[in-house]
Amino acid sequence: MTQNEITERKNELYTERMNLESQLSKSDYKVIKCAEAQAAGSAMPYDAEALHAERQQWRDRINEIDDETARLDALEPEEELPAHES
Repeated sequence: MTQNEITERKNELYTERMNLESQLSKSDYKVIKCAEAQAAGSAMPYDAEALHAERQQWRDRINEIDDETARLDALEPEEELPAHES
């Protein structure tokens, strides 16, 4: 991979990671509502197992992104070939 390709891929990964973190943050209130319901002995307002599974998928993907970013950081970029002039 060239330096430009590495940078482009890292930017894609960064964007995806930010989106996943945003999804986690936006769903925090559901976790809080479930914890409140459990503490009060009330019915769960959301499917806690499905909520956990979805959030865990996001966390797992964030970890994969972090691993790929670390691999990209360790890559020695290939030389870019000069563009052919016509």
